[in-house]
Amino acid sequence: MNEFLLAPYPLHGHVFPMAALAAELTDRGHRVTAAISPPFAEPFREAGCTVAEVEIEPRAGASAPGEPASLRQAREARRRAARERERLAARLADEAGRAGAEVVVADAMAPWGADAAHTAGIRHAALCATYALNEEVILADVARRAAARSVRLLRRSRLLRLHPAVRGPAARAPLVLVNSVPELQPEYASFDDRHHFVGPLRPAVADRGDPADLPWDRIEKGPTLYVSTGTFSTRGAEFFRRVAEAFDGTEWYVVMATSHTDPAALGPLPGNVTARRHVPQSAVLEHADVFLSHAGMNSALEALVLGVPMVLVPSFWDQRTIARRLVELGAGVRVDPDVAAGELRTAVTSLAADPRARAAVRELSARASGTDGPARAVRVLEKYAAWGARASWRPTGSRM
Repeated sequence: MNEFLLAPYPLHGHVFPMAALAAELTDRGHRVTAAISPPFAEPFREAGCTVAEVEIEPRAGASAPGEPASLRQAREARRRAARERERLAARLADEAGRAGAEVVVADAMAPWGADAAHTAGIRHAALCATYALNEEVILADVARRAAARSVRLLRRSRLLRLHPAVRGPAARAPLVLVNSVPELQPEYASFDDRHHFVGPLRPAVADRGDPADLPWDRIEKGPTLYVSTGTFSTRGAEFFRRVAEAFDGTEWYVVMATSHTDPAALGPLPGNVTARRHVPQSAVLEHADVFLSHAGMNSALEALVLGVPMVLVPSFWDQRTIARRLVELGAGVRVDPDVAAGELRTAVTSLAADPRARAAVRELSARASGTDGPARAVRVLEKYAAWGARASWRPTGSRM
């Protein structure tokens, strides 16, 4: 039995995989302390962890992707983040000492976890809630948007060594767990054996939430479209109204999870459309024919496990990369967020009827479903912890 300190990042998409890891650790008899802000503490309590509530400055969600910050705002945000990191690192180092932690597992976006491990003199492992980053991933992204000469100059200059994703603690961790499968990892071959692509970090029995107020008879009858564009930054009322318009009067039933967008702002909806801020995603996806998604990693993996093709409307850079890869794999199609209602309906119905998409999703589903991500991650962590105070750690076995 080992003692682990977990440092999740307080966003739903980051808490979800860390909580699945926590549940597997406690199920296997390990003692786990999770240092997390109060609004995100409950999943860790349910997993059997000791919870150390710490105030972590939240990133506010939004009903639509926002405008980029000004330079002044960006500088102030960096200063605030540095102060926050120092404060949290000191607090977590104290928690590690009290708990007798042997390993700190920190989200890649929670550098205070790695700092605390260094201060406490214990091991650090990183968890990437989405795909992993290195110089080759960033260069490949630049290559899609810039001339080849610019990419060559950037490579020769080695300036990317200064990129936060390349020089940060997660990139230098002796062990990196990645909540993904190789098929969704950009530049997969460029990663060394410190990186373990363990597969979807989701519980064996997914949380089905409270399904009482959804029309399950209609959802199960199908065809059903499930719509969710994220819990941090979702689409606004205009987008959801356009989805409702696209399927008004059709045979499809549409379930929309609107998150920060108030369903009341959508106005009257057709009888075959239901909108809620939150719905039990796993339960709805089990009956969905198509998933209209923002291409977040957790949502993409869940759809693949459940065999649901995706119409993709990404907002952020990581989502755009995941969406591009899903399209390349034949598991989905991408549409513009301003797509007309008629074009959106055509994209959904064509995808649902496409035998090649169904075959691609079935193949990916078999791979993703067979990984048993939490168990695989815990086995790697147990080997890592067993090294104790030895000077070096050399991972063994498959990165899968």
